[in-house]
Amino acid sequence: MDRIIKFSGVFLWSLVLITAGFSYTAVRYQDNEKLVDLCNEDNHSPQNMLDSELNRLLRDLNALRLSNEDANNLKWIDSCTGWVMVELKSRKFEKKLQKPQRK
Repeated sequence: MDRIIKFSGVFLWSLVLITAGFSYTAVRYQDNEKLVDLCNEDNHSPQNMLDSELNRLLRDLNALRLSNEDANNLKWIDSCTGWVMVELKSRKFEKKLQKPQRK
């Protein structure tokens, strides 16, 4: 009986670890096609994206840049990273300019 309980425990924990591993790698960064689509300025405007979406896009672009993919095929990353960073910096600057309202 102890063997069955130990085996069941090991089996369940291994399932938990496998699920956690797949979940982490699945949400770590988006695939290239989705990133290309998000960086297409005709379809998406950085002004319409939330701060969290822009931060995730920037993180995903950096992860893709650091991957072992061919750099010649990924030249679009530089321009996309540029407009994402400009939008994030301008939002940060706008927040600094806003004065807190006092009553």
